[in-house]
Amino acid sequence: MKNKSFLFKVALAINFILLLLQLVALDSMGLGLEIPMLTLGAPLLCLINFIFFIFWVLRFKWPVLLFIIAFVLSFDSWQLFYQFKSNTIPTSKGLHVMSYNVRSFNRFKWLDVEDVPAAIANFVSTIDPDVICFQEYAKDNAPFFEKYPYQVFLPYVSNGRIGSCIISKYPIMNSKKITFKASRNGGMQSDLVWKRDTLRLYNIHFESLRINSKDTLFSAEYSKKFNTKLQRVFDIQKKQVAQFEALASTNRFPDILCTDLNNNAFSKSYKTLVSTRTDSFKEKGKGFGATYQFPYFPLRIDYILTAPNIKVIDFQTHDIALSDHKPITALLQWP
Repeated sequence: MKNKSFLFKVALAINFILLLLQLVALDSMGLGLEIPMLTLGAPLLCLINFIFFIFWVLRFKWPVLLFIIAFVLSFDSWQLFYQFKSNTIPTSKGLHVMSYNVRSFNRFKWLDVEDVPAAIANFVSTIDPDVICFQEYAKDNAPFFEKYPYQVFLPYVSNGRIGSCIISKYPIMNSKKITFKASRNGGMQSDLVWKRDTLRLYNIHFESLRINSKDTLFSAEYSKKFNTKLQRVFDIQKKQVAQFEALASTNRFPDILCTDLNNNAFSKSYKTLVSTRTDSFKEKGKGFGATYQFPYFPLRIDYILTAPNIKVIDFQTHDIALSDHKPITALLQWP
């Protein structure tokens, strides 16, 4: 009995600490803290605490109430983490937008997949969106998208081979490069003429996290180095977001932002971007919505964000492995 009592106290203490960390990571208590490792690890904390919840439920133990209290306090944040799919079938027609980081069409053979450009072209043909915003687009490796008469590519750096590209079935004009200081990331803006209206398209690739399967949040050997790297990237991202918002504040058209933010929905960068926009995943998404191919860890870092007066009819995360990112699409209606 003593052993059982001791194990119960240990499990309770661990669960309690993890729930507190979860509340901080999700900023459920309004403290305004952003600790990079906690912010990025928020989905993992939620999953571990949910496992504890099942553990307590199966044993009919009172600590189940701890999870319920934490869940209620952070309910809005959980909607950014997981969405239950509505049973309704979209019947309205709208503008079908895709955002996709294609990782240079596998030009350095990261993936053991034959002819990735052709495979991506076939995928695009199957989904048949109206507009596609590509990040990490390698012009020399790109396939020819014959259904899209309007195509604009702008490199991230002068004379660069990698950059942003927008292809469209509808006219796009006034395309301009968006450059971030001391960064090899960036983006572009274009005006889309749709149904005699003009919409502003932003296609942005913010500072990369540069994480891989060798990085870990909890290894004693790497955690300090990893946290320092994350803090630097988070700071750069916030500056880039501030620069972008200053640019976007001069826009007079309803906007659609397709972005590889390189950060999750619990970050301050994300919260800044959605302060004046709608997250299409939160409106009509399904499941975890993970967009980055990271083992055993749901990372949603790609977004289609819209002006509040643009209605989101449907949203999908496409489960294909032709890049280190998954493509996302949103069906939008305006006005």
